[in-house]
Amino acid sequence: MTTFDPERMVAHRELLRAANFKRVSFFLCDESRRMLAAQRRRGESLSNALNRLLSNTSGCARNESPEDAREFARRVQHARNEILHSLRPSNTNGPYTLAVCVLRPDGSGVRVTPDSIEPFDTLPP
Repeated sequence: MTTFDPERMVAHRELLRAANFKRVSFFLCDESRRMLAAQRRRGESLSNALNRLLSNTSGCARNESPEDAREFARRVQHARNEILHSLRPSNTNGPYTLAVCVLRPDGSGVRVTPDSIEPFDTLPP
């Protein structure tokens, strides 16, 4: 069971404000709420689903949310750890991972190697 942590909520709201997000309150009828719930992705809240759908429909480009940025940084760090682990001298039988491409939803991302992290706009061939 998780407990509510007010300090964590304050820090989260500050991150959202810094990323230029605004708080909006509204009421939904049951039919609209059910339709919105059907569009949710795994682990996504109703407000995140609504934000994603409105952003996609309006065609406006928005910066990734702080949660998405943290998740992307976590995936990059995981890829780098996987590469470094595979190159340990004790790993005599492989497999050897030399590079990993970590993608964002828009197709851009980074190529992670043991020595560098190189960003790209489209997936390299």
